[in-house]
Amino acid sequence: MRVYQFSVLKMVESKVKLHLCNGQCFIWNANDADVLRQEFHCVGSLVGCLPRAPRQNTHLGLPLQLLPEETTLLLEKGVAELVSTADTLFDPNEKLIEEFKAHRKSSYCQQIELFRAERKKEILQNLPKIIEGKRAKRQKMLEEKHEAGETVDKEVNEDEEEFNVDKITIPPVPEHHALVQLYTESPYIVTGQSSPPLWSYPSTDQERLRYSVFKDLWEKGYFITSGSKFGGDFLVYPGDPARYHSFFIAICLSHDKKISALDVIALGRLGSNVKKTALLCSKDSDGKLFYSSLQWTGMS
Repeated sequence: MRVYQFSVLKMVESKVKLHLCNGQCFIWNANDADVLRQEFHCVGSLVGCLPRAPRQNTHLGLPLQLLPEETTLLLEKGVAELVSTADTLFDPNEKLIEEFKAHRKSSYCQQIELFRAERKKEILQNLPKIIEGKRAKRQKMLEEKHEAGETVDKEVNEDEEEFNVDKITIPPVPEHHALVQLYTESPYIVTGQSSPPLWSYPSTDQERLRYSVFKDLWEKGYFITSGSKFGGDFLVYPGDPARYHSFFIAICLSHDKKISALDVIALGRLGSNVKKTALLCSKDSDGKLFYSSLQWTGMS
């Protein structure tokens, strides 16, 4: 097992806010999620729908749900703090209401400029078709006038300059059609006004074993995610999961648990079928961690 030492914690300007809901911790702030991934190797999993594509689950967005081991580690390292949103929200005063209205108006004005820029780009891309359509329409009108016996002036050949995009009137977006920003995290949360919610993980022997394994692998520089979809406790990556495949399927077992030969073969083949190494993780009575790797080589 190769070791990637990761012992120096970088300082953050302010603690990351972890929102506790039904025993699970979530991160709603995109900057916080990025800091945890880049600086502290905590990946979590996105569980929210995308605002512009809410009826699909292929690509997800905020909030970011953390593993309980990630939450405990971040709290232990002093990187994050638990926040109870219900205790820190308050009714807005007149000043905040005016600030909100001003922000909404500013957002609308910016959207008008963006809409016009996109509309001009769209017109430029379709300019040949627009010119062709206008000429066909004018030609049809001339033919109708000729058939009706009306006098038709001689038409001058047109070119693209006659359809200058800058001269085309692009009406603004009506204010009632403007996009409205939905905040995923309240900008008015004030911490320290109430007692932080309690966090009790780990509380059982199995949870303590999982956390010890998670923390040890994390301190060696690995990225760690849930391994439930592969039949283990964790998936262990040598780098960011967006760039690397996982090397190990970590399976946490009690140090005194007996494993039959059939179970050993099953675990070995489990890793082999997904091109990973099964990593058996245990801790003895003195708190020392042991790792045993299983690789299925088959028959020669």
